[in-house]
Amino acid sequence: MERLSYPVWKQRHQQAIESLSGKSVMMFFSGGKDSSVALHFLQHAGKEYGFTFDTHAGVFPHHVYPSSERDKLDQYWKNRGIPINWHDVRESDDRLAAALEEGMSPCLICNTAKKKALMDYIKTQGVDMNSLVIVMSYSLWDIVSASIEHILGSVFNDKEAVPAFRHKSAEERYLETFQRFYPMLRMPAGFSVFKPLIYYNDQDIRGVLKSEGIPVLSTVCDYWQYRPKRLFAQYYEHMNLQFDFQEVFDFAQKALNLPAESHFTRMGGEHYLNKVI
Repeated sequence: MERLSYPVWKQRHQQAIESLSGKSVMMFFSGGKDSSVALHFLQHAGKEYGFTFDTHAGVFPHHVYPSSERDKLDQYWKNRGIPINWHDVRESDDRLAAALEEGMSPCLICNTAKKKALMDYIKTQGVDMNSLVIVMSYSLWDIVSASIEHILGSVFNDKEAVPAFRHKSAEERYLETFQRFYPMLRMPAGFSVFKPLIYYNDQDIRGVLKSEGIPVLSTVCDYWQYRPKRLFAQYYEHMNLQFDFQEVFDFAQKALNLPAESHFTRMGGEHYLNKVI
């Protein structure tokens, strides 16, 4: 298998990246490995295809983003000509601990708070939705894990059993999971969502980090064990598993009733941004 690099990535996504010229491109950055590699590729593509973009990060949980870590990432990306817009999320880390006591997933609280902060920013800036492109950094491992979570939590689960932690509803989680299979969704509301890493395994992504010397957050969230994809990833690592996107896609179509791309592109923009992305 050919090693992942910018030329390899560009060949796969050429049609999508050619469409970014003249658009308001917003890169959602977490400081983790996936968003760091996506940002690396996006910068190269911007220079080659003549588009610009803004990079936005939601600071939450706060213990994951101490000033030392933010300064490290800030310095590296500024030296490359990319300023990161850090958005303070008005939520306390104590809310995550409280969520556990209430029987609610702390990851749901975190993701909801971060997405709300970034979506509120888009609304207050008066961005032209007809030119907006949001870049999200889902990887192939994310898609596999979300599909497995769907099988275990929605297909095989005992409907009468009370879950240890409350997550999104099965319907919301279903839509959130399967919209990730499409690399570029163009919504009738005008905006688009680009997912530049869905074809790639963790081994590919880590290889880019190593070869390019890209730094990532070194702090670990206190609640990482409550995020199923983190636990699944440990298993994949122990087994040195790698997945093929087309095989995963075909399985999702045949066994999991993967909705067609048009199912998502017909959605209302507000619903998609608030409930699905």
